[in-house]
Amino acid sequence: MKKGIIRALLFITLIILAVVLGKAVAGVASGVPFLSWLAITAKFGISTVTVDLSILTLTFGMLIDVSVAQALLLLAAIFTYVRIQGKG
Repeated sequence: MKKGIIRALLFITLIILAVVLGKAVAGVASGVPFLSWLAITAKFGISTVTVDLSILTLTFGMLIDVSVAQALLLLAAIFTYVRIQGKG
């Protein structure tokens, strides 16, 4: 039970680090001519949709913006997690 929680926390930590570091790398790489391809982004999802029911207003939406640097670091994080799990 405890091992499962630790494994889940490790996976979540690696994913969050990959996303944050990927965003930082993409920001820095956008200013460097030969690394600018790392800052290319793809946006997908649903823009905001609002439903007004007079007494209740609901707004739905989700937009994901992923750069090449984030995608590469996410793959590296998943690979690292699998390698760590293989040793344990």
